[in-house]
Amino acid sequence: MCSAPTPRPSFATRNVRCWWCETSGPPNGWERPLSIAVDRRAFVLPRAGAEGVEIFAIGDIHGRSDLLSALLEEAARTPRQAKRRIIVLLGDLIDRGPDSLGTIDLAIAAARLARADEAIALMGNHEILMRLALDPATPLDEAIPALEVWMLNGGALTIAEFLRGDVAPADLVELLRRAREQLPERIGAWLRGLRPHWRSRDLLFVHAGVNPAFELEAFLAAPWDTPVESLEGSRHWAWVRWPFIDAAPGPEGFGGVFVIHGHTPGDLSPEATHEDQIRRFRLNLDAGSVQSGAAEMAILRGDRAEVVRAQGQAGHRSLHGR
Repeated sequence: MCSAPTPRPSFATRNVRCWWCETSGPPNGWERPLSIAVDRRAFVLPRAGAEGVEIFAIGDIHGRSDLLSALLEEAARTPRQAKRRIIVLLGDLIDRGPDSLGTIDLAIAAARLARADEAIALMGNHEILMRLALDPATPLDEAIPALEVWMLNGGALTIAEFLRGDVAPADLVELLRRAREQLPERIGAWLRGLRPHWRSRDLLFVHAGVNPAFELEAFLAAPWDTPVESLEGSRHWAWVRWPFIDAAPGPEGFGGVFVIHGHTPGDLSPEATHEDQIRRFRLNLDAGSVQSGAAEMAILRGDRAEVVRAQGQAGHRSLHGR
């Protein structure tokens, strides 16, 4: 069983630098400065990560490079307390926000920026849609449906960042051809290097979560490139929602693991708390990014967790999607 969080002063805030603050200014009019709010309650988890490792797990960013920059800087300024430091990006770094390509560039440099030994980037459902659409290996009859779903869920903003020309073609086949041709190689290489999930001892890091109705390893074996038209979200680790969010597992957790995830902003409930999530063997780090102006990072050492929240300007209206 996990014990109650140790009460300490709730939040400390400070202004931080961000990568655009010393250059040409914030992308697309985002205001500065950001504040960092550090939740000083030391959460105790019912499971632990590997010994000698501290893990900085970052939730959904959705094109808010300002928020990711602030969190990586906060990680860099945090004194090291373990032999190894690993950054884990939980997916959905792209779409909906103003600077998806800049966010990916930060992800590529995350280990250096956070003074970590390694950075692990996981696939979110948005990265999966982008790769399904833009990878030349995807057959056209699978790429076009992926492109349509991706664009309806914020991908149109990402395409606009690298597609040259004043007017995007109305024909989806032509749009796909141009987007594949003009996708920067570093972005394509980053997409190809994403992992589906990662585990440190009894901590499982995955974008959306797991489905308790399925055996854990079988569920995690779902292929990343399941075609959009045959996808059943409750059966996929990048898309699952309510079977996971609503679950109240017993003392064994989810197949013996505690899950660190994103995908569902604040559990879609104003009453949701990290304390309640931890009692349910999970920790949700999707703080809503574009809509709320916030992103979260968990610092995990053994069975202890500390949550760091970067708060910036709330942004665009919510785009209906997944």
